[in-house]
Amino acid sequence: MAPADATDLVTRLISGDPTALEDAYREHARRCNAIAYKILRNDDQSRDVVQEAFLTLWRHREGLVVRTAGIAPWLTVVTRNAALAALRSAGARSRREERAHTSDMKTDAPDPADLVSASVDASRVRRAIASLSAEQQTVVELAYFRFMTMSQIAETTQTPLGTVKRRIQLALRHLGRILSEQRS
Repeated sequence: MAPADATDLVTRLISGDPTALEDAYREHARRCNAIAYKILRNDDQSRDVVQEAFLTLWRHREGLVVRTAGIAPWLTVVTRNAALAALRSAGARSRREERAHTSDMKTDAPDPADLVSASVDASRVRRAIASLSAEQQTVVELAYFRFMTMSQIAETTQTPLGTVKRRIQLALRHLGRILSEQRS
């Protein structure tokens, strides 16, 4: 798509032209599906994620900015985040089902040594997170405990997406350093 066409498409989307969404889908759905499939490895889930990405595009069309790159980078990020969210959701669901199945089959009490070890590990992680700056604590908690995407965190905290990504990057680096020092 030429830059003028990309600009025109964004302008039509912002004005609420439903044919613009159809054109955007025709132009970008194949790439979005490839991104989703690479993460999910499932055709049905990938199609659902792509549908969700284009629905998100339509819902947030008023916030689009006319750029020479058009909507392709924006759709790529939205599709990736939606696929990761679907992957997390599926993983959490399978872990819950596995725990339920295991607890049904398990009749003996948990090993006390395992409980103590898990408690010590959790305590170390809590102390490490507490050593982060308030901004870094917030993004870590939202990303890893509330399973929010970077975009959702940026929207929730009203912080630029690049800043959120940088805070996560610095926080993870700091946590990795602290936790590896504690093991030594």
